[in-house]
Amino acid sequence: MVEHRTAAWLILTLCVWLALSMACSLGGGDIPTPPGGRIPVSPEAAERLRQNFARALQEASTGGEFRLFVTNEEITSLVALTLQESGQMPLRDPQIWFTAGRVYMTGTFSPFWPVRFESVIVVAALVQGGQIVVQIERAQMGPFPFPQRVLDTSSRSINETLSQMQSDLEVTHLEILEGELQIAGVRRQQPGP
Repeated sequence: MVEHRTAAWLILTLCVWLALSMACSLGGGDIPTPPGGRIPVSPEAAERLRQNFARALQEASTGGEFRLFVTNEEITSLVALTLQESGQMPLRDPQIWFTAGRVYMTGTFSPFWPVRFESVIVVAALVQGGQIVVQIERAQMGPFPFPQRVLDTSSRSINETLSQMQSDLEVTHLEILEGELQIAGVRRQQPGP
């Protein structure tokens, strides 16, 4: 009799665990995918972006115009490898791409096991007053979209950080093409003493 109860509880526990695991893997339904399929992640692409960024900063520091070109593979690789190395954020398998004037980022957000959400963030970017300004247009975790006020607050916070980072740069060009982000600008002239 005890064996039957134990077996019944074991089967019931396994069924509940299985049901919870399946229910907690909440997909997003309409989470977009990169045009052309999965974006490969490679240390070479991440390093290429680091070198291109360093070169652009060097060009700006000499008073010349800087140009930075970023591809889908470079940004996806840099973010994926950085997340993997840090282990700080529960985002796995990020995919970032440039298309239709927008930046898309998808990935699996797993705040704790066994909960997983397929997630997306869509951002528009433009140059305003010589600085890059972003507007988060959409953010969704699984079937749950973020409210507009959260998107607006997050956009403001990102723009404040970007403003501090760009304080000595004047961005003159930003274009989001298919598979590539292009940024150009110059270093702002510092007033003399």
